[in-house]
Amino acid sequence: MKAKTLLIAAAALAAGVMTSHAQVYSQNIVGYINVPLTPGYNLIANQLDVDGTGTNNSIYTAVGTNLPNGTIVQAWNGAGYSSTKFAAASGKWNVNNSVITNAMNPGVGFFIQIPGAVGTNVTFVGNVITGTNVYPVVPGFQIISSSGPVAGGITTVNNYHANKNDIVEVWNGAGYTSHKWSGTAWGAGEPVLNVGQSVFLDAAAATNWTQILNVQ
Repeated sequence: MKAKTLLIAAAALAAGVMTSHAQVYSQNIVGYINVPLTPGYNLIANQLDVDGTGTNNSIYTAVGTNLPNGTIVQAWNGAGYSSTKFAAASGKWNVNNSVITNAMNPGVGFFIQIPGAVGTNVTFVGNVITGTNVYPVVPGFQIISSSGPVAGGITTVNNYHANKNDIVEVWNGAGYTSHKWSGTAWGAGEPVLNVGQSVFLDAAAATNWTQILNVQ
């Protein structure tokens, strides 16, 4: 999945400035990300935060209501999916529980299913979470993403240090490409994340994913 990223900040940001250890010359990074969605399933992430806390996003503040009738969001609940469906006539999602809400926060991700044969975009609006961000990884399956709009290798750029036998499943539109960490290398190559993309992680052990975005 490719995403067009437009970040409107107090100081202009050049392409490629944002990395997991970037130095950005601005006190605030506020803007929006357009993520193109193809018909069917897309595994995406909201990497901008509504209020700077990283915890108060909802499906309405993140995904919004400018989507085709019948659009479905599926959030991983630890054993399966919690789903919600959009009704264009009422402008409402029929479920907005804690699982759905959590999936809208930076560092997490979710599936969004676009009905019909025509794709669309989803636009995320908000703040980049700066500083040191620590996200817990639990053993077993979860959907994760970079906590900020940073494209690149999951380890070399986004600073995820895998445990041996961790498996990252990258959605390719029809299925998954599997990358297993042997302890020294990624099988099938290092997973590369695009802006607005999330992945399935089958974690072999508990750990933390620490990402740092410094602002100067």
